[in-house]
Amino acid sequence: MTVFLGVDWGAFVVVFLVALAATAVIVTSFALGIRAFAAGAEEQAGAGAGAGAGAGSDGATAAGAAGPGRVSRPAGATAAGLACFAVGVAAVLYGLWMIVPQFH
Repeated sequence: MTVFLGVDWGAFVVVFLVALAATAVIVTSFALGIRAFAAGAEEQAGAGAGAGAGAGSDGATAAGAAGPGRVSRPAGATAAGLACFAVGVAAVLYGLWMIVPQFH
């Protein structure tokens, strides 16, 4: 491609598109990991809705502390969340490996 102002614009566009795609993948993976870890929270919030906000004298019930109505997260959701967060960790480690020349 042409060089204008000393910049190879073809290479610039390639780097921009790869960075944009990598950012979208990492952010989406992180968001899906948070969503996977939140599995079971809807049931817990729905179960405590009838109790009222001031059910506990110390405010523990309103804060969502572990109690008899707590719903545990499914094992599959936990594994999916960890896998999604592993994508982000792998991207950070790969970026460090690319930046630091002593790692090569």
